[in-house]
Order: sequence, then C-alpha cells, then structure tokens
Amino acid sequence: MTVLEIMIVLAIIGGGAVLVRSGFRMITKADLVENATELAAVMRRANQLAIEHGEMHRVQIDLEDHQYIVEVCRGQTAIVRNEKLDKKEEDVKDAIERGKQRLGQMPEDAFAAGDPEEATKRTLAVAGAHIQDRTCAPAGDAITGDSTGKGWARKLYSGKGIKFKEVWVQHLDKGQTKGRVAIYFWPTGSAEKAVIELTDGSETFSVLVHGLTGRVELRDGELKSVDDHMMRNALGDRDAQRDAEGEK
Repeated sequence: MTVLEIMIVLAIIGGGAVLVRSGFRMITKADLVENATELAAVMRRANQLAIEHGEMHRVQIDLEDHQYIVEVCRGQTAIVRNEKLDKKEEDVKDAIERGKQRLGQMPEDAFAAGDPEEATKRTLAVAGAHIQDRTCAPAGDAITGDSTGKGWARKLYSGKGIKFKEVWVQHLDKGQTKGRVAIYFWPTGSAEKAVIELTDGSETFSVLVHGLTGRVELRDGELKSVDDHMMRNALGDRDAQRDAEGEK
C-alpha cells in the first residue's frame, strides 16, 4: 500500500468514528431533550391547575431517585424558609412537648379541640412549629385531566444516565443536589422562582420558573449566572439589598 492509500484508509476510519460518536450523542441528547421538555410541560400544567382549582400546587422533585410528582396542597399557604420535606418523628414530638409546656398554665382541654388530630395541630402551632399546617398529596388524574395515561408521577431516564444536576428554589438559600425539593405554584398565577438543571453527564438543559407570571421556560445549556434569575424581583430589577451585600 502506498502512503496515499494508508492516509485515505485512516481518514475513512476517523470519519466513521466521528459519525458513530455523533450519532450516539444525538440519541442520548434526544432522551435528555424529551425528559427536559416533559418536565417543563408538567410544571406548566401545575401552574394551570393552581389557577383552575384555586388551590396551591407544587412539583416535588426527588434528586436522588430522579423523579418528580405534582401535588395539591391544602392548609397553610405560606412557605417556610429552608423547609424540610422529610419531617423527623423526633422533631414532631419535641414540638408537641414545647406546645404543651407553653399551655401548662391553661386548662388541660384548652388545646383538645374535640379530636386528637386537631389538638396536635394546635399544640404544634403554639410551639411555633407549623409542620402540619399544610397537607400536600399527589394530584388525582381525574381532577387534573391528565390525558397521557402516565399520571403525575414521572421519572427521568436514569438508566440512560439522565439525572437532576442541581435545583435552586426561592425559599432555599442554596442550590440542592440531593434530597427532595418542592417548587410551589399559587392560585394567583404566580410561582416560586426556580432553576432546575438536567444533565446526561455531557449536555445540560435548564428549566426556569418565573415568579410573577409562573411562566416556565426551557433553555439549552446552563445559565451563565443562576443569580441573574434567582435574585431579581417581580419587575425584573435586581434586589438592591442583595446587590449591596454582594459588593461588600
């Protein structure tokens, strides 16, 4: 074989390798696009459901199992700063004891309220631990109008390497990479500002939730600065106080 023939063969082999790699990446990215698009669509539907039914809804994301679900919430509508979705039984017991101690000077039936469940809620409220004021449960298909047959519990293609990379939510001080995170939507049409990153290990897609309108936006790639989205107020202006703190 001449040198020219060898060069041609090497060029063909190299070109074939590039095509195979590109084809594989296109297939993998297609799965990522599908997951990101579906997540954005479900979150838009959660916003619509909150408006249609006049009840607060949320999308709860499990960062370790790489799945999410739409839930409807009843009760307290305020969001607790850095709330924990997994309530420890010990914390509940401690809160109840604190509440009983504060009511120690009152008659024993002051917090009975007629039934044990209501008594527990009132005692917890007196303790300053509103951990049972809000009850969230999976949204029912019959009510939400899910026509896909999948229900409102969805899972990423984790077997293909697709996962949640990081999630930022307005009521949390830091981005989350593990545990569970909830993003809330209100009947007024507004929502918590949030940024959700999905990745397949190579490519990344970002889902943005805008606070004032509850609009959900899908972007190809990571944001240059998450703070540019999370630290803006409803009018789109930077929060002066946070800016001042950042300059110190």
